[in-house]
Amino acid sequence: MRMILLIAMREYAENVKTKGFWAGILLFPIILVAVFFFQTLLSQSTPTRHYLLIDQSGLYAEAVEAGIRQEEQRRIFQEFVNYVVENRREANPEQTPAGANAQIEQMLDDAGTDEVAALDAWLENGGLEFALTLATPYLRENAPPFAVPREQFVPAPLPEGVDPQASPDTIGEQLRPWLSGERLIEVNGESSPLFALILIPAEVSSTIQRPGVTPPNAILSASGMQYWARNLTDTRLSAAIERSINTTIRANEFAARNVDVQVVREVQRTRLPMSRLDPSKAEGEEAVSVADTFRQWAPVGFVYLMFISLMQSVQYLLSNTIEEKSNRIIEVLLASVTPLELMMGKLFGIGLSGITTIAAWLGTFFVFIAFYPGAQTELLGQFFQVLLSSDLIPWFVFYFLAGYALYAGIFLAIGSLCNTLKEAQSLMMPMMMVLIVPLVTMTFIAQDPNGPVARIMSWIPLFTPFTMMNRAAAAPPLLDVIGTTIVLLLSIVLVLWLSGKIFRQGVLRTGQPPRIVEIIRMLRHKH
Repeated sequence: MRMILLIAMREYAENVKTKGFWAGILLFPIILVAVFFFQTLLSQSTPTRHYLLIDQSGLYAEAVEAGIRQEEQRRIFQEFVNYVVENRREANPEQTPAGANAQIEQMLDDAGTDEVAALDAWLENGGLEFALTLATPYLRENAPPFAVPREQFVPAPLPEGVDPQASPDTIGEQLRPWLSGERLIEVNGESSPLFALILIPAEVSSTIQRPGVTPPNAILSASGMQYWARNLTDTRLSAAIERSINTTIRANEFAARNVDVQVVREVQRTRLPMSRLDPSKAEGEEAVSVADTFRQWAPVGFVYLMFISLMQSVQYLLSNTIEEKSNRIIEVLLASVTPLELMMGKLFGIGLSGITTIAAWLGTFFVFIAFYPGAQTELLGQFFQVLLSSDLIPWFVFYFLAGYALYAGIFLAIGSLCNTLKEAQSLMMPMMMVLIVPLVTMTFIAQDPNGPVARIMSWIPLFTPFTMMNRAAAAPPLLDVIGTTIVLLLSIVLVLWLSGKIFRQGVLRTGQPPRIVEIIRMLRHKH
């Protein structure tokens, strides 16, 4: 045992000195920081988009402008909510009026549960000016002033030579050079690209589709309102316009049928709240909270973390073994220790480096959410607290160690048979295909954790660590927990025993990798 620990410490020390280990350690915090900071930076750096509006019908220009204004207000509302979350202080009855505190808390809650209703309330209450007045006593003393995001959709003047009364096809052809980027439009003395054209033909009302009415073929082939744009990914403008125009059309229909639009809106906003209850919880505590939802989906995150860390660890183990074999370092080591001691020392040492990597990632995650306040990190902080207060951590530790022992034994045997990484690739491919299966089925298993597919996969040892971790929050049957654990542990013992036989004979082997028949002979060899 002493020799195994010495080899494990040597493997751990050698591994943590490599550039790849520190790259893996630092990659996670870099990605984490980049996701939050660059997301903010990119949202602020999105260029102002200029659009043209040609309404030949004279009916919907106001609706289009209203839809665009509402989209801008939605952006301001989202930015303001983030601003309040980042700069609020703890409730103090002596400093913060109770009414203002309650209203701000209600706004934050509405923003997370029903953004549409929250935005309607925002507009009805006066928008940003009212919200700033309300939030001022709620913010910390050194809070920076709120920076209103710049307007992103700005109307542009019609270029000279374009006839707004021409046919839609003619207008489209006339504006094609600007829409394709070949020419720039002049806005306030500056040249800018034209982002989009909203073209509403004179006879657009004839293309309105109504339930129970089959339009003639001529109308079916008509395009109705036209939205021209090269950018197919940014759909905010088109969606806002379509939503606003359809709302206007429906309001006109209500008016034509002598229906009070305000009454309809009130009816549409009338809803019956639904309480989600969990029968597995204690009496009086059945209500499902946000924490319960987090806990239900947390195993999916653990499966991702397990997959990444396992792949990193077994890759280290594989490359380390092949490198030492090709450099004949293993021959020197085997002069002092047995092949079994060398194999187990490698397993323990590389496994410890994998645990170090996970601990560093979780530590970085905790430090980030503690020192970078914001709406997103507040949600992540709640998620982190749910994980620490749940019983998922022991599940993850056990299945990570079990999965590592299982796959490390297999990859260590592969490494002992190959002299280069190129030779190992052909033997690794089947194992990589096996590892992909739990990822492909991960979301489905989370939605039906005790279904037949999940239960069958749980009893397949190569899938057991991932599948059972994915089912951890759903209280799987005791038979599955105990039975799959026994099968998994027996499989680990079998795999390590077989891998030991292959490692003992293959680690000093040179030349081409053995064929399947030769590997079978190694497994049958008794000495």
